[in-house]
Amino acid sequence: MFDPTAFDNIKFMMQAEVYDRDLAGLFHIHHRTDIMDLASLSREAAITFSLAEKPGLQVSLIIKADLAKLAGELLPLAGTVPSVSLRILYTGSEQELPAAKMDLFERIWGTERRYERKKIESDQTGTVYEWHVYFERMITEEMLPELGDLVNFIAESLQMEAKDNR
Repeated sequence: MFDPTAFDNIKFMMQAEVYDRDLAGLFHIHHRTDIMDLASLSREAAITFSLAEKPGLQVSLIIKADLAKLAGELLPLAGTVPSVSLRILYTGSEQELPAAKMDLFERIWGTERRYERKKIESDQTGTVYEWHVYFERMITEEMLPELGDLVNFIAESLQMEAKDNR
């Protein structure tokens, strides 16, 4: 039997929080990934979901751990803390994710995070807008109880309308 890493434990709890809300009928889960990059020995996991009644605006919770984090955990190295990086990605059409809604998101998520807006134009799928939230601190296992609050906050943000920004 293997000993799970911080990445494994955080991934499990992140997914459990989303699946609980899916079972309760609040969320619809669209996709889940668990990627191991053998070239860089990094891992990334994501779960993509939306409000059940509004599937057009999707959110992905994405965690990542690189080789240094894994090595620091498996080979107890001084100064390393088992942790992952966290990014949240909102995706939708211009109707579901207009600039006013992204402005609202930046206001409610606060100034201690980094944001990025992307407009992706495709002849095949049309135009898609992305709004990224980058957490500037590493997420540790001690923060696991806060994951439920984070998922609740995401649910509340999905229910907000852009007109609230006026």
